Amino acid sequence: MKKYFHTFDAFGRSFGITGNWPDCLNDIIAWYALPQIKISGEPDLSLQISGAKIEEIDHRLPLPSENYMLRKGVMLANENFDYTSYADNERQWIDYGRVGRIMIDYAKGSAIALMCGSAMYPTYQKILFPDYALDKLLTSRGIFSLHASCAAVCGKGIAFTGDSGAGKSTAAFILMQKGMPILTDEKLYVFKTDGEYQAGAVSDIIKVNDDSVKRFFANPDAYQEYDVISGEHYLKISGAQSSAWQKQTPLKALCLLEQTGVPQTQITSVSPTKLAGGLFPVTITGTTRRYKAVKFDFIMEMINNIECRLVKFGTDMDDFVEKIKDLTKRL
Repeated sequence: MKKYFHTFDAFGRSFGITGNWPDCLNDIIAWYALPQIKISGEPDLSLQISGAKIEEIDHRLPLPSENYMLRKGVMLANENFDYTSYADNERQWIDYGRVGRIMIDYAKGSAIALMCGSAMYPTYQKILFPDYALDKLLTSRGIFSLHASCAAVCGKGIAFTGDSGAGKSTAAFILMQKGMPILTDEKLYVFKTDGEYQAGAVSDIIKVNDDSVKRFFANPDAYQEYDVISGEHYLKISGAQSSAWQKQTPLKALCLLEQTGVPQTQITSVSPTKLAGGLFPVTITGTTRRYKAVKFDFIMEMINNIECRLVKFGTDMDDFVEKIKDLTKRL
């Protein structure tokens, strides 16, 4: 039996991480805000992160034929990294030039990551390797990520989606300032338990630019700074203020944000199909065709079974908070 470096409870699924790549493994406890657990057998989901020389990767983790290639592109991290992704029905591979390679086996609930060199910063390594693997493995177990922020308002999850720049993070930070804990500013996990939709997050680390730090996090006792890269602050918000972050809450509403530039916020009903545009394609990218279809079906069912609202986001923060509280009371 493998000795797992860390084993977490990921929404009721045990997630074990092992390997010998210290940049990812040594501070994984700080990266995730999931309960650590002890188990007697193998975990439900597993990730092995190991070091490898560039010339070893093809032998240790070969890629499939070109027939299985999905896309090529450039990943912007601390610098540009070329990547190529492949998939068959149950497995997925991503090769990052000069950095490493990952293979996810959905059927087995396992992933293998080979890391090489130090060209990529450790924070980006955790985003592109353990975070990505966990996201896709949870998909295979009926737990799906959305491109959305979320806050717990009076014990009810209110999620915000929309185009880039619509104010997803800002909406969550405003509510946090008023004493309502946030779950995430960007990646929200949603699943069903006993017929009810639940919203959750795996990490209490959020990414905030300099302007948002000055606006929402001016009090240095309100957070712990995990990392700073090119003016982007990675803040661990549950450290000094336990009320700032919450791991899980029932999801009651999904709000499509639109910036207006006027003081007052307006909240109206909206067709669930319009919300789909705010979630796709970002929410659906990066998985095999099989699980992409499963995820699409889950999200379409979800938005037809929870409250959907159009929030014309005003500039008066107090008015916005009162309107969201009023919405929550009626859910």
